[in-house]
Amino acid sequence: MENVEERDTPTSADDALASIEAVNQAQADLADRLITPWWYHPSLGLIEALLVVSMGLPTWWRLGAIVVAMAGLGALVRAYARLTGLGMSWQYSRLARGWVIALLLIVVGALVVVLVVGQPLVTAVAAVVVFVATVVLGRRADCAVRDRLRHGVESQ
Repeated sequence: MENVEERDTPTSADDALASIEAVNQAQADLADRLITPWWYHPSLGLIEALLVVSMGLPTWWRLGAIVVAMAGLGALVRAYARLTGLGMSWQYSRLARGWVIALLLIVVGALVVVLVVGQPLVTAVAAVVVFVATVVLGRRADCAVRDRLRHGVESQ
């Protein structure tokens, strides 16, 4: 015959409630750590605006601008991780899906407009739009993530 290991007693309702409360507290603590520095979104906006502008540049200048933008993005991610003790994760952006999708559509739309129209004034306007959208929508997304963590995350 097989040996049957003794199993733990079933979890009581009080234990389950205590576990849920511990998870809620951990999420609230995480929300408190996810405070983005004031300079983060403007820096990200400048990087994204540089990418938009780069699409209107000659090939060699474009490649240089993309390298600079990617280096800046890497530095920004490392600085955020150093300040908050947290890495970047798509899980966070999932909590603010609408804001993230809106920003993504604006950036992609700006890139398409610059590639199709190819006029310096249009490129400049598209870069400014991307910068402003990144600052505004990025901050809204941060608030949405913190709010969802503090008040409970619905299953998606």
